[in-house]
Amino acid sequence: MTPGLRDLLDLFEQDLTVGSGSAQNTIRSYLLDLYAFEKYLSEQSQGLSLLDFPESEVLAYFTFRSDLSVRSRSRMLSAIRKWILFLERQGYPGSDLSRIPSPRLSADLPTVLSKEEVRRLLDAPSDDDPEGIRDRAMLALLYASGIRVTELVELTIDRVDLKEAVIRVQGKGDKERLTFMDEEAIERIRTYLEQVREKIARKEKILFLTRLSKGFTRQGVWVMVKKHGKLAGIQSDLTPHTLRHSFATHLLMNGMDIRSIQLLLGHADIQTTEIYTKVDISNLSKELSEKHPRGQADQENPSVTKPDPSQE
Repeated sequence: MTPGLRDLLDLFEQDLTVGSGSAQNTIRSYLLDLYAFEKYLSEQSQGLSLLDFPESEVLAYFTFRSDLSVRSRSRMLSAIRKWILFLERQGYPGSDLSRIPSPRLSADLPTVLSKEEVRRLLDAPSDDDPEGIRDRAMLALLYASGIRVTELVELTIDRVDLKEAVIRVQGKGDKERLTFMDEEAIERIRTYLEQVREKIARKEKILFLTRLSKGFTRQGVWVMVKKHGKLAGIQSDLTPHTLRHSFATHLLMNGMDIRSIQLLLGHADIQTTEIYTKVDISNLSKELSEKHPRGQADQENPSVTKPDPSQE
C-alpha cells in the first residue's frame, strides 16, 4: 500500500468519524473491509488499487470471497460505496456501482427468551463470590435496560443514577439517550458497588471490571453470558443481544407503545424496532396453539387424525 493511499484511508476514517455518525465498531469494520479489498486488487488485478477499480472488480471480489455471509457482503459493499463517494469529494474519478444490488438480508426473527428462562439466567451466577455478584449485576442491567453490549462495557459510574433509576447511555454515533432500571437491577448494582467494586479499583471510571481491575471487552461479556446460560440450562444460542431482544419483546407483550420502545433501544429507524412486533405475533400464535381448546385436544390425543382442510 502506497503512503498516499494510507494517508487517504486515514482521512477517510476521520471523515466517517466526524461526518457520518457511524459507530466506531462500524468504522473499524469498514476499514478492515477496504484493506482486504485493496489486498485482493494488488494480488489479483494488475495495476489496480483502491484509487482506481471498475465495477467488474467488485463483482469479481465477491465471487472470490464466496465465504462471506450475506451480512458481511452487505457491509463491505456499503464500505466501498462510501469510499467511492469520499474519493469523488477528493477529486478522484469514481466507479459506478449502481448495477450491483445490495445483498438481501434475511428477515429472521431475533431469538427471545421466555420470562422463565430470563429468571433462570439472572439467578445462575453465585451471589456469594465477587465475580458472581458482578455477573448478577451485569445480567440484570442488560435485561432491565435493553442496552447494547458495547454500551455496557463503556458504561461509567457517573452515568448510573441508582436513586433515580436512570442510565445515561452513549449509543451509536455518540448519541446520548436515557434508559431505566428496575428495582432488582438497582439492588444488584448497589451490592456490586459496595461489596466488590469499592475494593478493587476506586479510581477507575468504568462500572464493570474484570478481576484484573480492567474494563470488559465485548467478547468477555459474550463469554460470561454463554457461561451462565449453560448453567441455567438454556438451549438457545444465547448472546448479550438476546437479553436486549427479550427486553423489547416483553415490553411489547406487556402493552408498551412501539415508539417508546424505539426510544429506549436507541433505534434511529422505527422499522428496526418493528421486528419485535413480528416476534410478539409469533409468540402469540404459539400461545394460541397451546391454549386453544382444539390445540389442547390435539396435544392430548396426538393419534387423532386431523381433518383435511380442503374437505372442510
